[in-house]
Amino acid sequence: MDPMVQGQLKEWFLMVVTFGLFGWVAYLGTSIARRKQKNDMQKALLEKFSSAHDFAEFMQSPAGQKYVMSFTDAVTSPRNSILNSIKTGFVLMFMGMGFLAGANGGWMAFRIGWVSFLVGVGFLISSGVSYFLTKKAGWKEQE
Repeated sequence: MDPMVQGQLKEWFLMVVTFGLFGWVAYLGTSIARRKQKNDMQKALLEKFSSAHDFAEFMQSPAGQKYVMSFTDAVTSPRNSILNSIKTGFVLMFMGMGFLAGANGGWMAFRIGWVSFLVGVGFLISSGVSYFLTKKAGWKEQE
């Protein structure tokens, strides 16, 4: 490979990684801020009740039950967990293949590629096992 092209590829790679890192940090920052705002709102709502009796009446209403269900960040069903595992497995597997294809004799990229590939395959195997266990146990989907 031409050394000039190789240098340009390295620069592009570093630029993409840098932008990806900044995007990830921005996502984490907004996610943390949103979660803090949600927690503050829930705390303020709970402080509005003057007695346990008022709170119990609120909990019996449909709005109160919906409020309690919102405490959890996400209600996960077996289907969602399995699908997330499949997505993660494919991403890691293809990332590993990319590292292996671009190793060019570099031992570090080669090792990262194999580890990433095998972890991705492990995710896919675990999602398959989870799927068959879920079917065998007869768990109903919880939405």
